[in-house]
Amino acid sequence: TFVFNIYQGLIVFKPAVGENRCKPYREGTPMPDRMPSDQPLHAMSIDVEDYFHVAALSGVIKPEQWPTLPSRVEQNTRKLLDLFERHQVKATFFVLGWVAEHYPELVREIDRAGHEIASHGYSHQLIYRQSPETFLQETRRSKALLEDLTGKAVQGYRAASYSITKDSLWALDILAECGFRWDSSI
Repeated sequence: TFVFNIYQGLIVFKPAVGENRCKPYREGTPMPDRMPSDQPLHAMSIDVEDYFHVAALSGVIKPEQWPTLPSRVEQNTRKLLDLFERHQVKATFFVLGWVAEHYPELVREIDRAGHEIASHGYSHQLIYRQSPETFLQETRRSKALLEDLTGKAVQGYRAASYSITKDSLWALDILAECGFRWDSSI
């Protein structure tokens, strides 16, 4: 079991020395300083998923139907990339593993534009409805896809619909074991 610190809205994990796993910051460990108080911190994050992935439609649209539906994720993400480039904005893009698998060039474009790639899981299923084993398998699959496409370690994670709750806190241990350094699911 891990002890977690919440810092600026994120759960932050500290890498274990000599291991390919991560452990959370311990209570009392100094956290990195924020930007000077005269310069506010602005953060932008995007969930890269399609309209048919959302939990609200899960009772109507099943995952096996996804490949047959018209996708908007490439077009909409590219519009955001263009907008961010015009305004010199960098963001964290939480990419769904399913999207990475079906639109690998989109992930590469996000990465080439200098944005951070983070994981949004594989199938956008609510964590508290998954078993720990299913969550582990999907999380590993998504992380591996994103790392293979970018050649970079994926450090951040955000659960579908922020679905790490008091009933699924076990997922934080799995994220740390998978090598994530931070989480934005709560």
